[in-house]
Amino acid sequence: MITAEVYNRVFFIKIEQYGTGTAIDHNGKQYLVTARHLLEDNEKIASLKFFYDDAWFDLEVEIVGIGSGEVDIAIFSPRIQLCPPSFPLSVGSGGIIVSQDVFFLGFPYKMSTKGGAALMGRPCPFIRKGILSSLFDNGYGVPKLYIDAINNEGFSGGPIIFINQATKKPSVAGIISKFKIEHEKVLCEQGEDTGWSVAYNTGLTIAYDISEAIKIIEKNPKGLPLQT
Repeated sequence: MITAEVYNRVFFIKIEQYGTGTAIDHNGKQYLVTARHLLEDNEKIASLKFFYDDAWFDLEVEIVGIGSGEVDIAIFSPRIQLCPPSFPLSVGSGGIIVSQDVFFLGFPYKMSTKGGAALMGRPCPFIRKGILSSLFDNGYGVPKLYIDAINNEGFSGGPIIFINQATKKPSVAGIISKFKIEHEKVLCEQGEDTGWSVAYNTGLTIAYDISEAIKIIEKNPKGLPLQT
């Protein structure tokens, strides 16, 4: 079950592309984490669009860091506090178990519902559910999570949430990057190869472990100090 601590940390944003942002707290500071590919290689972002009360507003930010290599993560320091400390949410994949249920939140195809007073005018994200299918390390210390669930455009940058079995509380395990694509040959009526192919969603969602974001933050901890 998704609680208010999660809902209040998920934001509909637009940088160079539309997507989802996730607010996390670390060492008394707040950060906005999303997928690096939403920046389209523009590393000089000073503001992004933030959807609030049925309109887009500019949110001033400072880039804290971006993932290197294949790590599809970008971290910003917002100029305003996005979520009060009264909605605490654990950050870390410690205790996650392969095959357990996980949830992810976002705004597929720019869709959302009204959050009303409960979300202080922000839109309510969509929620999808899957299972943690596999944990993967490519040999270069880049942990990824594979989720058996259909992912769609717009969820990028959203959080992977699991219920820690020890604490019985939700925690952010990772940040959504993409879904795995494969290509299948297009055959003619006679069953022969036409030379064409079609891309399809395999049903595997790929996320990067939130520890990758924490590494970047700890190298450059210039987040927004939390206000009580």
